Amino acid sequence: MKSTTQRIGTILLAGGVLAGVVNGVHPRRIPWVQDWSRYVESRAAKQKIPVIPLSVALKKFQDSEAVFVDARPAEEFTAGHVPGAVSIPFQSLEDFFPTLGKLADSGKELVVYCSNRECDDGLLLATELRSMGAERLLLFVDGFDLWKKYGGEVAP
Repeated sequence: MKSTTQRIGTILLAGGVLAGVVNGVHPRRIPWVQDWSRYVESRAAKQKIPVIPLSVALKKFQDSEAVFVDARPAEEFTAGHVPGAVSIPFQSLEDFFPTLGKLADSGKELVVYCSNRECDDGLLLATELRSMGAERLLLFVDGFDLWKKYGGEVAP
């Protein structure tokens, strides 16, 4: 007679094999390996949210053409951010709905950013802003890490 541990192991193994087979034949299968460096950018394109490079973000900052919106956690914002940026941590979005609504209704161009191109909080925040009526949205997909690395001004 098999022990309980062996039975559990057999069930888990069978479940894993079955899941792998189903995933392999399903038309919307989950890829085993994915290039995450363009993931946020490709999702933004599907949602028709324009993505801007560092050079455009720096120009918009220097010309005071846009409001920068930081989607990173509050601790990261406190440690350093784009000067004048509005902090709306996506992880605490419900606490910032009044600010979010004001930004969406402002008619101003909004440049939303996160830490880097692997962080999707900026895209998620931009999507939320769009659903609230903001029309002039840009996503700075390379985020604060690249901003800081290549000489963008940083506020403490």
